[in-house]
Amino acid sequence: MTLLSCQCRHRFSGGFELDVAFDSPHMVTSLFGPSGSGKTSVLSTIAGFLRPQAGKVELDGRMLLDTDVGRYVPPEFRRLGVVFQDHLLFPHLSVEANLRYGQRHRTNPRAVKTSRVVEVLELEQLLRRRPRNLSGGERQRVALGRALLSGPELLLMDEPLASLDERLKDRILVYLERIVTEWEIPTLFVTHSQGEVRRLSGWVVVLENGRVVAAGTPEDALSQPAPLGWKNSLGPANLLRLDTLEFHKDHATGRVGDQLLYLLPQDIPPSRPLFVQFSPVDVTLSCQDLRGLSARNHLRGRVCQMVTLDQAVFVAVDIGQIFWAEITPEAAAELGLTLGSEVTCLLKAHSLRVVN
Repeated sequence: MTLLSCQCRHRFSGGFELDVAFDSPHMVTSLFGPSGSGKTSVLSTIAGFLRPQAGKVELDGRMLLDTDVGRYVPPEFRRLGVVFQDHLLFPHLSVEANLRYGQRHRTNPRAVKTSRVVEVLELEQLLRRRPRNLSGGERQRVALGRALLSGPELLLMDEPLASLDERLKDRILVYLERIVTEWEIPTLFVTHSQGEVRRLSGWVVVLENGRVVAAGTPEDALSQPAPLGWKNSLGPANLLRLDTLEFHKDHATGRVGDQLLYLLPQDIPPSRPLFVQFSPVDVTLSCQDLRGLSARNHLRGRVCQMVTLDQAVFVAVDIGQIFWAEITPEAAAELGLTLGSEVTCLLKAHSLRVVN
């Protein structure tokens, strides 16, 4: 079943042309691409802030826009919650008053309880404060709470983590996961971060220059050479979910399927779930199970995809979860890698960043 369907064509005065069409069957959809690719324009079309010259927007069977028949539902009647990068909280109101503002037109069955929103987003200690006395992460949590309390049928988030540092991004991602799990609200998430896409989304639409260049699950869409992540040998982001985590005297170990990852104990977040993030350049491949090396992590897997560029070969390895290694064309030839090759992946512990 399609939850969200969007078609829009629009030529802006500066010459930029938007010509986008996509359907999403998943609860969380990401619009992924660099600045200027058209992500925010698509979100604005869905929200009703932009009336395109041609287009259709349908949400769970409800037509919000159809230029063919002249249908246009104004933003205030679309029953959407919008969270922007710069929060847009009312500076003269307390956190509690900002939250209650989200309830003012709450008449649909998706309405949620204020007490539960405060509990899930951990806002109890902030209710009497004004926005100027909040950190960036705290303001973003309040903005999320206000959007939730409007009882939206779709949650739109426009680069909500872009202005936060890495530690705060990780923390807010935990709250976003709680929101998706708790209330099952369809969500459109605009981002230029592959890690955020892989962490949150069941479906991703990749935009470049106002066009869709790939769409599908994150593993499929971000594994194609066309998307932005491949250009200039930047490659895809790696994000492995840890099934368990154990602390030892001078290190920690995380389990990925039936294999263990050796981790440095510093700065491991206390909350769960946990993920390990690392770059493809930090992965060394071998066709043998090597011993006596400084790299503590030896993960066994099978090659499931290879993408050859001018200066690099990106190799996808399936260990129950898929991650990527970047090697030279010469190394790929010497190893004789083909689809189905069994490999050992060497990873140094200091190259692994544990996030939650």
